[in-house]
Amino acid sequence: MDLLLYLVIPFLILMAIGVPVAFSLGTTVLMFLVLSKTVIPLTALPGQMFAALNSFPLLALPLFVLAGSLINRAGITERLLEFSDVLVGWMRGGLAQVNIVVSMFFGGISGSALADTSAIGSLLIPAMKKQRYDDDFTVAVTAASSVIGPIIPPSVPMIIIGAMLGVSIGGLFLAGLIPGMLVGFSLMAVTAVMSRRRGYVPASAFPTGRRFAVASVRAFPALLAPLIILVGIMTGVFTPTEAGAIASAYALLLGTLVYRTLTPRRVYEALLDTARLTATALFIVSVAVVFSRILSFYQVPQKLFALLLLITENRILLLILINGFLFVAGMFMDAVANLLILGPLVFPVLTELGMHPLQAGAMIVINLMIGLITPPLAMCLFIACGIAGIGLDQVTRAIIPFIIAEVIILLLVTYVPWVTLAVPKAAGLF
Repeated sequence: MDLLLYLVIPFLILMAIGVPVAFSLGTTVLMFLVLSKTVIPLTALPGQMFAALNSFPLLALPLFVLAGSLINRAGITERLLEFSDVLVGWMRGGLAQVNIVVSMFFGGISGSALADTSAIGSLLIPAMKKQRYDDDFTVAVTAASSVIGPIIPPSVPMIIIGAMLGVSIGGLFLAGLIPGMLVGFSLMAVTAVMSRRRGYVPASAFPTGRRFAVASVRAFPALLAPLIILVGIMTGVFTPTEAGAIASAYALLLGTLVYRTLTPRRVYEALLDTARLTATALFIVSVAVVFSRILSFYQVPQKLFALLLLITENRILLLILINGFLFVAGMFMDAVANLLILGPLVFPVLTELGMHPLQAGAMIVINLMIGLITPPLAMCLFIACGIAGIGLDQVTRAIIPFIIAEVIILLLVTYVPWVTLAVPKAAGLF
């Protein structure tokens, strides 16, 4: 009863009135420790917050954020766009297909959906509007493809959930590789169908050998970044944290010596952005860990599992219920907040149902990332709508086919272990 009265209800009230998630969590945890009859001492709060951040794997977070920020400012996105245009620009609805493919490449570098929407949307949304693509379709394909960013490694959400739940971050990275590619291919299939119905034309002619070679050479240094990360982790040459450091150093060298687009001022701005984003994220992580430890101490995940078993003992239905719960939560609350609050609650239930930790972690991340394009919250949709200058209500119908495609991949991840476990197993991570 104390848990509900002093922890859950105050948290929901604070979130409802617009208090930032970090302060909502911190306030409710403090309130619970002070006002309830818990045996957990008040000194546990600062001690557990420090212990949560005193983690070598979590150091990967600022390093990958810095790598993504440097790459954004180095103008590498334009080279990825050129290469993507050569690959798929000749298809019907070419610019929309380019939008998806470049998100797959960009996701292998930045690991952030919001960064993907901002960087790619600011370039491709005006270009697609100029070629007379419908505004709703333009925004929908841009937002939907940005979900690939946190699924294909590296992934900022996977770093957070891995560090918080004690799951191998390198394993989670590799577990997201096949699902991320499947999401990209499924979005391309939806785009092909919608482009045919709407009468969209190719963006460019089928590339000549010379044009392909030139685009490949220009993009090759940028494409090498995700390859270095993946091969390094799979072969065990370096850890995910070391991969973050290498990715940052590589991005810096790429921007200053190869492309020569990174000025000292841009590097300073990237460092400043990284400090701001990291400080916010790590504060949320530290408080969320204490929140999750309290839930674990009172065996809330076990009680939730017992409650679900009262509804049904069918594993297939139980997984549908959990996915539905996460999906609805993603519609109304920030993805990172959901990850930190619901992850520790749902993860033990999934493992109790026999799901491998890597599969469970990937399923949670993918489900909550779909929330980034699912109204009413839909942060990626809001960003894309802002760039296009249209309202969220105008794009709601156009985004539905893309959401359906991503949900199908989510179900594959949920019920077919091979989809997430094949690559980590091949790398010898379990």
